Amino acid sequence: MWLAGLLTVSMPGLGHIYCGRVRRGLAVWAGLLLVIIGGGLAWARWLFVPVGPLIVAAGAWVALQVVLWSDLAIFIERHGEQYQLRPVNHGLSYLAIWLGLGVLPLTVLAVVVERFMVSSVVVDDEAMFPGLLPGDRVLFERDAFTEHPPQPGELVVVARSTDPPRVARVVAAGGETVHLRDARPVIDGVEPAHEPVEGLRVERFGADQQARLDALKGFVERRGRGAYVVTYDRAARRAGPDPAPASLAPDEIFVLGDNRDEALARRLFGRVPLRAVQGRPRYIWVSVDDEGLRPGRVGLEVE
Repeated sequence: MWLAGLLTVSMPGLGHIYCGRVRRGLAVWAGLLLVIIGGGLAWARWLFVPVGPLIVAAGAWVALQVVLWSDLAIFIERHGEQYQLRPVNHGLSYLAIWLGLGVLPLTVLAVVVERFMVSSVVVDDEAMFPGLLPGDRVLFERDAFTEHPPQPGELVVVARSTDPPRVARVVAAGGETVHLRDARPVIDGVEPAHEPVEGLRVERFGADQQARLDALKGFVERRGRGAYVVTYDRAARRAGPDPAPASLAPDEIFVLGDNRDEALARRLFGRVPLRAVQGRPRYIWVSVDDEGLRPGRVGLEVE
């Protein structure tokens, strides 16, 4: 019973196969696999924070194990003494079934979802501070811009050939001319509206992050589809000329980090071809710093 139960935990239905009930075992796993695939594709399609569904799934998993263990116990009690292992009923057989019917389809599902639907980008700088911190892992939807290109004000994940993927803000679209003056974007000669924000606070910030935030000036900038918070260093002293104006082609956008001085200092701005846009960031799925996991940031939406 203990071996049948262990196999059932590793792959529901495998314990029944071990006991000679191959059809029932395969039916159990096929049904569960369809539920997993359907749930995974539904999550990747709508990309929600799956707290509630995970709780329900955990409860359903426990209930399924109880049912399967009870069924195995009844069968073994009735037929255990007469059951004879066949030569094919070997540890390698169970390993092959576990890999071929369990690990392989789930791996294929994960690869398909990551390649075509949902992927993850790692934040390694403060160009989007305070919205994003170094160590944040952000999920993004790959097919967000299949029907229309990204618009000014939206967040995008871009990956130019010389840079790793990163999150940035679209400040201008194709056909517009952008000039950065004192780290402020001027589009076709017009600067987006800025409204000062006093006492800027961010949900779930620790003392260190809040101290960093207090050293910045916050503004609500309005451009395109909405309003968003941008920051400037209170002590920044900009040296040298402003970057040259950039006139965008129809298939280009201009991106910039919300932490303007940091983005300019690290040269994390500029024109980007639409083919380099990988998707739209949605929420933080895990966050890690030098001290370890930051659970308070898990599930935060990226806006």
